[in-house]
Amino acid sequence: MKTDIRRLGTSGEGIPVYAFRYVWGGPMFVGTMAQDLLAIRPEAVIDTGTGYYMVDYDKLDIAMISQPEDVFPLTDEAAMELAVRARRRAPASVQPAI
Repeated sequence: MKTDIRRLGTSGEGIPVYAFRYVWGGPMFVGTMAQDLLAIRPEAVIDTGTGYYMVDYDKLDIAMISQPEDVFPLTDEAAMELAVRARRRAPASVQPAI
């Protein structure tokens, strides 16, 4: 359900962080992949029962953020930093089922 996937790095807690876009379009997002978390942080994965998983960002040290289309693309380092800072400041959320 994602396209344009690019690995940015790893969070302080060892969570793989990616930039990606959903196949239906929209902005670029920074976050993680539920499939990666199944092996290292299964408590942060929600099984929707439809064959797709969701990430419970409340249980991670990063937040999923989006980058508006009308701004200059962030560097990988800047995107990682924003995802970490966003998690510290605001309540997290659950990503859409993918």
